[in-house]
Amino acid sequence: MIDRYLGGKVERISPEAPVPVMRLGEEDNRLGGAANVALNLKALGATPLLAGLVGDDANGGVFRGLMESHGLSTELLITDTDRCTTVKTRLVAGGQQLMRVDREDTHDVVGAAAGALQDAVGAMLEQGSVDLLLFQDYNKGTLSKAVIEAVGAMARAHGVPTVVDPKDRNFMAFTGCSLFKPNLREIQQQVNFTVRPVLADLDRAASVLFDRLQCSAVMITLSEHGIYVSAQNTSAIYPTDARKVRDVSGAGDTVISVAACGLAAGMSLDEIAKLSNKAGAQVIAKSGVVAVNLSELLE
Repeated sequence: MIDRYLGGKVERISPEAPVPVMRLGEEDNRLGGAANVALNLKALGATPLLAGLVGDDANGGVFRGLMESHGLSTELLITDTDRCTTVKTRLVAGGQQLMRVDREDTHDVVGAAAGALQDAVGAMLEQGSVDLLLFQDYNKGTLSKAVIEAVGAMARAHGVPTVVDPKDRNFMAFTGCSLFKPNLREIQQQVNFTVRPVLADLDRAASVLFDRLQCSAVMITLSEHGIYVSAQNTSAIYPTDARKVRDVSGAGDTVISVAACGLAAGMSLDEIAKLSNKAGAQVIAKSGVVAVNLSELLE
């Protein structure tokens, strides 16, 4: 998706309704959604191959242009004539976001577009150069249950680990994944008991995920409370490193990117959690959706 920022000045209230009138200034288009994850992966030193859908529209062209300007491959990008390119437009004045307007289609991908997407990912896995497959879900329809199951099966067949950042629509469809990473609110919506950011509650929630998904590890992001991880009968909560919060947009993208890179590189879960905390703290201290800065993270 595209994250579009329309900046301007507010100097008066509309005579038509009690709303501010913004005089439009600059427009800034940025890669958003799974594409922002790709930017984070690249910033961390990985080679991201972004597989997904855009519409057959002007914004699809804008998206491809943004990909190319950032040195990201478009070879796994599929044009779906049955949907528009997702664009999230934010109106910003005086450093404050006044409104967000979303243009999107969220129906499940079907037919030729679904087949093309699966074929593209399958062909890349066949080449044997993929270290890890990351499912980044936003409930936009690209990751339908059928696509999840088909691509997941191909990854397992090729011995490629899978990391999942889920959303509610197909939350329990990612059977057999290597690492499952919901946030606290998402896991609270999936179980019929109270889940507080304390070890006992999180262990109980994780046991449900291990039972339903047969996954290898669970990571639950807890916002200001840090990150919880569990695997092989061990679990822990790692407190956040955040000292300044300016904009939480994109923080989850950064955390999942660090987790994916860490897992692909053979890092332990506790190392991944600590590094993810530091990366998340870095990006929420900045305005807008931004990728992690590797030199700052190394420091």
